[in-house]
Amino acid sequence: MEYTTNQYEGMLAETISYPGHNGDTVYAYVARPLGPGPHPAIVVIHHMPGWDEWYREVTRKFAHHGYIAISPNLYQRAGHGTPEDVAANVRAGGGVPDDQVVGDVHGALAWVTA
Repeated sequence: MEYTTNQYEGMLAETISYPGHNGDTVYAYVARPLGPGPHPAIVVIHHMPGWDEWYREVTRKFAHHGYIAISPNLYQRAGHGTPEDVAANVRAGGGVPDDQVVGDVHGALAWVTA
């Protein structure tokens, strides 16, 4: 197998927390290559049904290609349960306010650049 510079065999992947909108604690899944940086960054934003296994897989895939990737749980204020249950709570509440999403994504970018 030929090694190319955009594929990193080693990576660190973990769940972290950071201050989001209004200083609320937001949990996010982060993956980054272990190779020397600097690395570009990307925020992976989930859709319905929410923060699930697929987003952790995609986050790791970006790290495999040389990115620091962070996927915040934008629905965590809606309660706990399966992604489908949490999404139902979000829909029942009329969705997530735009300013909350923007604040949480801004916090994710701040965490990545710190």
